[in-house]
Amino acid sequence: IPIPTEITIYNMGIVHIPRTAAAIARGYMKRRSSPLSDVEKSLVGIGPTNPPHVYASRAGPFDVDVMFHMNNASYLTHAELARWEWSAFGGMLEANLRSGSFFIVAASAVRFRREIAPLKKFEIETRVGSIDDRNCWIYQTFHNAGRTSVADNNSDERGKVLAQVFTRAVITKKGKVIQPRSWLEDCFPGDATWDDLYTTSDGVESQFVEKSARFMDLEDALRTSAALHDDKGTK
Repeated sequence: IPIPTEITIYNMGIVHIPRTAAAIARGYMKRRSSPLSDVEKSLVGIGPTNPPHVYASRAGPFDVDVMFHMNNASYLTHAELARWEWSAFGGMLEANLRSGSFFIVAASAVRFRREIAPLKKFEIETRVGSIDDRNCWIYQTFHNAGRTSVADNNSDERGKVLAQVFTRAVITKKGKVIQPRSWLEDCFPGDATWDDLYTTSDGVESQFVEKSARFMDLEDALRTSAALHDDKGTK
């Protein structure tokens, strides 16, 4: 049936790719205009103690469904766009291009708390909460718009949490998964923050360890369910 294929091509070519390019461009423009040093920019969104990266948008015509609020799939779309903007701002994207590596999303979990109305402004905070020998754990929260600066952590200014996205990502190079810490140390030498990200260190914030452990429990259950289904001989 050709219709789904045509819809997919339309969404990717007409909607998704230009939005991704725009998010990357915004990240580079923010990087150029930011008063932070290059090291400080690279640490935005890294770990529990540095300021998160803040992405701003609104629920546009491609995001709203027949219920007249932002569709659940659009939350993941904007979460991805926020990660693209963050990677361009902090230098991660350039590091990927230099090293021939890629960030690949392996799994995501979303929790919806409050709806986002059509044309409503919102912001997404992005931070890498922790890493282990294989995974990067990225925590993103949707908020009502209202933050005054990237370094302002005033919860009243930020607005209530609208949704939460927790993502497990891996870094690949030449088709193989590589250790996040070795990649970070090679691309950003001299930044001591990596010690705080590593889940076996004493300085890592416990909430990210707890999130990642529970996430892995859920993934194990889903993996077992999929294996049982495949063992039945289903094609």
